[in-house]
Formats: sequence, structure tokens, C-alpha cells
Amino acid sequence: MVYVVKRLALGVILITLAIGILLFSDWNRRSDSRQAVPRIAILQHASQPVLDEGVHGMLLGLAEGGFKEGETVAIQRFNAENDTPTENAIAREVTDGRFDLILTASTLSLQAVAGANRAGQTNHVFGLVLDPFSAGVGISREDPLHHPKHLVGYGSMQPVAEAFRLAKQLLPSLTTVGVVWNPAESNSQASTRRAREAAPQFGIRLLEATVDNSSGVVEAAGSLISRGVQALWVGGDVTVLVALDGVISAAKKGGIPVFTNIPPSAQRGALFDFGANHEEIGRLTGELAANILHGADPAAIPVKNVVPEMFIVNPGAFAGLREPWRLPEDVRRHADAVVEGTALKKTTRAIRTPTAGRMYKVGIAYFGPDPGVDSGLQGLLDGLKELGFVEGKNLQLKKAHAQGEMGNIPSILQNFANQDLDLIVPMTTPLLTGTIGLVKKTPVVFTVVYDPLSAGAGPTREDHVPNITGVGSFPPIPDTVQLIRDLVPGVRRVGTVYNNSEANSRKVIAVGRDEFRRQGIALEEVAITNTSEVFQAAQVLTARNIQAFWITGDNTVLQAFEGVVKVANDHRLPLIINDPEFTERGALACAGLGFYQSGHAAAALAARVLLGEDPRHIPIEEVAVKKLVLNDKVARKLGLTFSPVLMKQASR
Repeated sequence: MVYVVKRLALGVILITLAIGILLFSDWNRRSDSRQAVPRIAILQHASQPVLDEGVHGMLLGLAEGGFKEGETVAIQRFNAENDTPTENAIAREVTDGRFDLILTASTLSLQAVAGANRAGQTNHVFGLVLDPFSAGVGISREDPLHHPKHLVGYGSMQPVAEAFRLAKQLLPSLTTVGVVWNPAESNSQASTRRAREAAPQFGIRLLEATVDNSSGVVEAAGSLISRGVQALWVGGDVTVLVALDGVISAAKKGGIPVFTNIPPSAQRGALFDFGANHEEIGRLTGELAANILHGADPAAIPVKNVVPEMFIVNPGAFAGLREPWRLPEDVRRHADAVVEGTALKKTTRAIRTPTAGRMYKVGIAYFGPDPGVDSGLQGLLDGLKELGFVEGKNLQLKKAHAQGEMGNIPSILQNFANQDLDLIVPMTTPLLTGTIGLVKKTPVVFTVVYDPLSAGAGPTREDHVPNITGVGSFPPIPDTVQLIRDLVPGVRRVGTVYNNSEANSRKVIAVGRDEFRRQGIALEEVAITNTSEVFQAAQVLTARNIQAFWITGDNTVLQAFEGVVKVANDHRLPLIINDPEFTERGALACAGLGFYQSGHAAAALAARVLLGEDPRHIPIEEVAVKKLVLNDKVARKLGLTFSPVLMKQASR
């Protein structure tokens, strides 16, 4: 009996030991797995269809980037369920270092996580945000590259004016529209401001009712209905969207419609939505997050406005209205989707491809032969090809340049304007400036332009010349000044040459002047008017005891770039520039932009215009992918050595 007990005890010990070994080995394997698989937290403010669609899109974008949930990435989802204290608690939890990246959906979620993550312990990518520049999280509207180094994402300011224009078209006698909104939401403030600006353009008076939580939304909507509004408009207010069913129900009882900028609200009973495809915004946000997980630097990525438009109409919502709202057939044909009962049916317009058998004619104009333009053009053509527009097959290109002379620009543009072109693409600022003055009817998409607003494209990226949109790419001036300080220790005087008749140059020099001054460096300037003056201007600067040359993307100077290089070589002065493609032609280093990416981004806008979208409704984008390029050959001539830090940061 004692022997049996001993045998049993020994068996238990052995089994326990075996289980322990298995558990330990499994724990070790799972520990290694956790180390190998990145961890992502996704936070949305509330359970609401728009945010649900956006988060679904984020998961799609991550998967397309190689991060599939449950396989190659561990994702934990959080939902504050419209409660701010809960959201702040979640934000503190997800920023404690356990996650490799945080994704947020909605302005309120962006603000909560940004506030908890001020130290930048975790990279943060946001989407489903109307106006990140007014969210108070450190993102500059003037310089989209000026944002916290760990925080980046997409804004999606909705086409508010277009929604009001469409409402007026469906009821020409429309004169009063009501809106309920929460002043505590910065996104709601931004969209309401736009509504105040848009409504008077169409002879509409905007009546407002404010709330501070979702429980008061329906009562506020009822107060507006009692004041005689003919319709209710809903912008990007999360507080109101949570109570949208109640708003639509109240409007239906009052015999008036609800129209929104937030698809797919029409599926819940709104008359129409004219806004953004939130799943697509989420997908693009997920792609951006995947790129960062693959090693992209958030600090080098600009915050830009992305609005893949979506128009949804609900014919059933026209029944029972007290006024004669009508849905013209041509408006219905332009819908991306139509609500049939409770189902959403996509139309053929939603799948936009080049028309079979059609030859699309595009004119491309630029200042002169230029490697930067060549790079941007290649990006444009590659992007168009990816979207189904292939040169020689269904795309006919006409190219012309001004031979580096301002006086040749008007004749080129007038010639293009008089031809039967589907689109004109001005590349470089002088051509954009000329286009603004000379091309009034043909649609225009520009690229390889530093600052389109300074060139006269419009007061804001959303409010621009009606037939013109495109991509701006402003150079990284603070990085440039820092690069000069790194390469020339103790530098106190830098020289530059530029053409003060170029809007891009005036703006960049003004920004540079302030940045150099801020860092205790004097900027010596010589202005020229044509290429023949560049060499002599560079020589003049050497007499002012400069310690380095800085040449920004001035089109006139770049046409005579070799003259600056010769003067720099003769006086053994380092030459630092902002155009990567020119570095190998004699510059020491470049802190600049990849114009291939700018051209590629412009292709997406060009395709939208070629397929029928009006440029006036497409916001100007900012795409500025930073590049550091070093020229070792020039460094050896100057007796300089690049630091390991710079070498590691360099693109090439």
C-alpha cells in the first residue's frame, strides 16, 4: 500500500512537471509572438454608423498594408460610448507604452489621446476628423508638416456649400434651414462656420440651436421646427449624430426633410447626404498607419485634407413633405448610391473608370527643363496609369515649356486654353500664376508648386479659383536651416539668389528669412529678374562674407544652376538646396521634397476631374514628403565629413 502511494505521488509530480514544462515553453513561444507582432489600439468616440464605417475601413487599410487582425497584428478596440470621462480614461490607458501605435476615429478621440500622449511615447494616427487644424493638438493650418512628431493623420472637411447648393436645387423656394450643434466640439464649430458662410450665397438664412449633450438634441430640433425652418441640416457633429434618428423622426412629424454632409445618414431617413466616403477615409488612414508600422517617420508626413466624395439620395424621404421638394433625374443620375427601402444600392457612377473608346486630352505646361519637373511628371503619369489613363491608349498629352523665360508663359497658356483640352496641368509656380489669370474655362490640376495660395489659387485650400485645384508642396525650411548649421558649425551668414517676381520664391524667402533670424543667422539676399543675372548675383554674395549658399526652388535660378555651382566651387563654399534632383549637379546637400510623390498625388485629382468632377469641390492638397540627400563627392572637395546621424537620415 505504501508502495502504491509512492508510485502515485511520483506520477503526480512527473505529470505536474511535464505540464509546467509545456506551459513554460508555450509561454515562451507566446512571449516571442507578442514581441514579433505589433500591437495597435483603436479608439472611437461612440457607436455610430459613420465611425463604425471608418474603423472598418481602418482595418481594411491595415490589412492591405500587411497587418491583418489576428494574424500579423494584435488589435484592441476601445469605444467611449459618447462619454468624455470614459474617453479620457481610455486615452490614458492606451498611451502607457503597451501599444506600438494608436488609431483614433473622431475629433474627440483625437483630442483625448493627443492630450494623454503629449510626451509622444506612442505613435498616433487619426482619421474621421473634420478640421484637425482647429482641434488644438498642435497642427498648423499654414504648414501641414508642423505637427507633433508622433502625431499624423487626415482631415476630412466636408463640402458644406455643395450640400446647401443641392438643397436649394431640390427646393428653389428654400430660405430657412436649421442646425443643431454642440459648441464644445471643435469639428462642429468648423462645419457650422462653413454653413454660416455658405447659406447666404444661396439666399438661405441659417437658424441655430446649441446643445451640450445628445439628450437635448431632439428638443433643440423641435424648437427649430417650431420656428418655421424648411429643413434641418446636420454637419459633422458627433453629439447630434448619436441622436440622428430622433432628429429625423422630429423632422418627419413636422413635414420637413433632413439633409446632411455625413453619409450614410440617408439610409436612416435623411433626404440626401453630400459628404465623404467614411469607409474610404478609414482605409486611407489604415494605409497610413501601416506605412508607419513599416518604418515611415510620422514627422515627415504632412497632415492633409482628404475627402473622397459620396452623394447618397433617398427618394422615399420625399414623401409626406409639406413643400414641393423634387428630385430631378439629372441629380439622381449623379448619386453614388440610392436608398431603396432600407437598403443602399450603389449606382454605376460609384464605379468610376475612363469611358471606353474615349481619348482624354491633357496639356502639361512648365517653366523649363528641370529634373524636379521630370520627377513630378513621372509621378503624374504613373498615377494616371494606375487609374486607367494610359498615354497613347486613351490619354493624349501635349507638353510645352517656357524655356525658362517668363515672357513665354502667356502664349503657351493661351494656346492651351484655345484647344479642346479636357484638362491643363501647370507644373511650377510661374505656370500656375499664369494659368490663374489666363485659363478661365478649362479644368486645371497643378503640381510641383510650393505655395499655391501665395500664387493666387485662393484664400484657403477649400475656397479656391473655381476651375482650379491641385497639389502644393512647401519645402521644409526649419530642417534646411538646421542642416546648414550641422554642416557649417558656427555659421553666421548665408547667401541666397532668387527671382522676386516668382510668388513661390517670395514666400519661401520670407519664411526662410524669419527662420534664419530666429536661429541667429543673417540671410544675405540678391534678387534677379532673369537667368542671365544669376551668375553675377552669386558672385556679389561672395563679397559679403557669406559662409554658405542656400538656393530654394526658384525656377529662374534653377535654370542657371550651374552658374551658382561654379561660384560656390571657386570660393569653396557649401551649397545647400531644397530640390533633391539637383543635388548631384553640384550641391553639398538638400533638405527638400520628393516631387514624384506630389505628381502621383495630383494624378488622383486629375483622374477625378477627367471623370467629371468639378474642381471647385475638390480641396487643394498638401503633399510634402521630406528627403535628405547628401553629396559625398562635393563633401570631399570641401574637406567635410557627414556625421553618422546625417548619414542615417539621408534618403540617398
